[in-house]
Amino acid sequence: MQASGWRARIAVIGAVLAVAGCGGVDQPALPQMTPAEEQAAEGDVFAYRTDAELAVVRGTETARAPGSFGYSSGPVSFTRDGKYAFAVEANSKTIVALGVQDRSVSRIPCECTDAVGLRGSVLGWWREPGQIMIMDLAGNEPPAPEREIVLPESPSPLTGGGWDGAKLVAATDEYVLLARVESRGLWWEKSHLYAIGADAILPLGRVPGIDAGLTAAAGPDGHTFVLAGATARSATCGSGNVATIDAATNAVRALPTLPGECSAAYSPRWSADGSITIAARKWPDVTGAPSMVDRLQSAAQGWAPVGEYPVVDMLPRTPNSAIEVVAGEPTAARGAPHGVLVVHKGGTRAELATQVVSLGAPTPAAG
Repeated sequence: MQASGWRARIAVIGAVLAVAGCGGVDQPALPQMTPAEEQAAEGDVFAYRTDAELAVVRGTETARAPGSFGYSSGPVSFTRDGKYAFAVEANSKTIVALGVQDRSVSRIPCECTDAVGLRGSVLGWWREPGQIMIMDLAGNEPPAPEREIVLPESPSPLTGGGWDGAKLVAATDEYVLLARVESRGLWWEKSHLYAIGADAILPLGRVPGIDAGLTAAAGPDGHTFVLAGATARSATCGSGNVATIDAATNAVRALPTLPGECSAAYSPRWSADGSITIAARKWPDVTGAPSMVDRLQSAAQGWAPVGEYPVVDMLPRTPNSAIEVVAGEPTAARGAPHGVLVVHKGGTRAELATQVVSLGAPTPAAG
């Protein structure tokens, strides 16, 4: 966003400290490396999550933060500057954050199920009935509201009572993408989207096929997002779907439907080179049937596996390494898939952890 955007129109939380000279000869400041330059100097930086731990791997060192993540398939994310990894405990609705350099561990009660990196080291999440909350992990201020949001009245009672209401699912410099359950089909809920921009709240409405379990990731242009979710086929079976949406124009592009009787799509990524990958699960429409998982990449004729064998998750390959979670045994349709974390580097293969659910890495443009 430009300086005239919504961040400039709200009260600034915290003080801005101006550092003035105190005489003497000014010493030249040491050059600051971007997270990408630090990563190149120190080795790969990435994070992974199990059901009980968030970990950051930095070169040959690993920092760990305990957490009660349960069997959620929720992702590992990084702040926009790449200095903190974070994940949300779904049951306790607490953000667990881990510093890449200082190994600091923060637990932030948020009453949320999703959080996003807004800028720098600042996290943002939604608080009912209508606030975007923020916390700067690099500062000392407690969480505070940054912006009051008034959403249109929901036509359905599902947004109140025991429902979680809205959640922030992705963010760019231009827009924060918010999802709220506002209607229900015969079996499953249906999510509606809002793009919160500098001067307006844009009601994007429903995206066909992206109903339950909506997850999203920002695209490289600052105003387009990739969405993953599922729509009901029966009370126990759904069809996974993926689409892109341009928040500025509300233009939707549907990607091919996942094959299989029952399927689910989640944890989308949109790389700087334009490639889109998703985690996909498929299972027969039979009660108690196990599900198979793999990470797929959008291709000209549909979806193609990212690797030679099924993986729960895989980070974009670099010239020097490949980081992947090799799929384990089939899991129940409602369980979270997990596998063995494997790092390929310089012709060697190392297994770093087991029972790993998801991966995350700083974006190349972070910082």
